[in-house]
Amino acid sequence: MWPWSKRNSASECAATIRARLEAMPSVVPPSPWLQVQRMTIGGLYGVGFGENSDDLLVVSSQGRGLFNCLSGERTARDDDTTYINPDSTGMTEPGIGSWSSLQIPIAGIHGGGLGARTTDGWSLDVVQLPWPFHVIFLTSNSKDFLDTTASVSKICVTDTYEFRAAGFSPTGRSLIIAQSGELIIFSRAKG
Repeated sequence: MWPWSKRNSASECAATIRARLEAMPSVVPPSPWLQVQRMTIGGLYGVGFGENSDDLLVVSSQGRGLFNCLSGERTARDDDTTYINPDSTGMTEPGIGSWSSLQIPIAGIHGGGLGARTTDGWSLDVVQLPWPFHVIFLTSNSKDFLDTTASVSKICVTDTYEFRAAGFSPTGRSLIIAQSGELIIFSRAKG
């Protein structure tokens, strides 16, 4: 049920919603999600998935890394920061490893975005609450994170590093949270 009615003003409703969301405890994502990697990456500024895969390209001031998000394993590394990127917008980056012949779409400091929904009903919502922090909510069963009947988990508050991106892989089997100094990877079994 939505917290507004004809007698409540929009600001009262917003305050009620904000208080409820801020009061939620941060938790680990529910089953079937498992954390497979959490690592410090200084100067992280963008991430992007290879097409139809769980391979994640991570771009930082230290170079580029390629991660298999199902296992959390780093599969390739290029610490050369002087490579040439033909895309001057920073919205794509040259791949490395098995993706070395392609430009990978990137989400991060220059904009862009990762998948916010999976085909089986999981969704990820990123909200600035309270500003300037970003709070990431994971919801199942195709529900909205504001719906009080939904199964909503507050899985991260970005109060240590600057937010860069959060989202699902194209397969829906991985989800990541990227911040200026940290990468967190979760995965789940097929289905």
